[in-house]
Order: sequence, then C-alpha cells, then structure tokens
Amino acid sequence: MARENVTENYGSLVDTESGWRVDFDLNPDSFEDEKSTNIAEINIPGMSHPRLQFTNGASRTVKFTLYLHYGATDDVIDSINLLQSWLYPEYEGGRLTKAPAKLMLVFGGTWADELWIMKSCNVTHKKFSKELDCIFAQVNIELIEYIETSRDAKEFRNENGGG
Repeated sequence: MARENVTENYGSLVDTESGWRVDFDLNPDSFEDEKSTNIAEINIPGMSHPRLQFTNGASRTVKFTLYLHYGATDDVIDSINLLQSWLYPEYEGGRLTKAPAKLMLVFGGTWADELWIMKSCNVTHKKFSKELDCIFAQVNIELIEYIETSRDAKEFRNENGGG
C-alpha cells in the first residue's frame, strides 16, 4: 500500500482523490467484465412474441480475485482495510460529506479511461502467522462503472465498424 506512481509491472486499484492504492501482489488470473441492457417486453394480444423496447443500459461491472500475501505486500490487513474502506462514505458531525471513493483500475490500458465504485469486497483470511496475523488472503472484488453521461455505441467500435 504505497502512494507511488503507476507501474506497468502489476495492477493496482487507486483512489482518484487521495492517491491511496493497493498494488496487486499477484495479478488476477482473470477478470469478468459484464454489461447488459434493460429491455421492456410489451405484450400485444394475438402476437407470437412481445414487442421489445430499449429502456436503459444496466450497470457495467468488473469482478476479479486478488491474492494478498505477506512478503509481497507490507501488511495484508492494511491492504484489506484500505480495500474495504472504499465501500464506505465519509461523515463529519453525523452528516454525509463524501460518497464512497471513485477508483481507477490500473491494468495496462484495458480500463484506462473508466472510473469505478467498489460494489463488494469479500475477504477470505486463509493463512496466519504464529502471532495470528493474517499473512495470506483471497479478496473477491466487484467494481461498478461510474458514468456521469450516456455513452454511445460508436465509442466502442473501431474506424471500420468492426470489433
């Protein structure tokens, strides 16, 4: 958990406001990147199928598993605590002052232009030192894309209209 510049050797999750980051001890084996669309089904009497009407796009999510282990990270529990802190808003005097952090998922250029909010962070503490400190943990993370304006299908196509 350092506040260094982004590297190309490993992935990271970075708080865009504070710069706090969790560098991946081991890069995830895989990422699940899911986007769907909400479609209303309008029933018309006598038709074999309902009419379909686009209503809106559903959230895009990215899911992956991190493995944190002592020796590769300074402190497994500190990394877990930082990851879980990104699920919470901030308060002052009992009043909400800040929503949960907006994050960058640094992993080459794959998600370079997207901002994310932590949707879930499920931790399995797997191995412990003789002092009972967690020295190895599996962390299942789900991020939800943070979008302020609508995106257009043309943004995702190359110049030739293909994939």
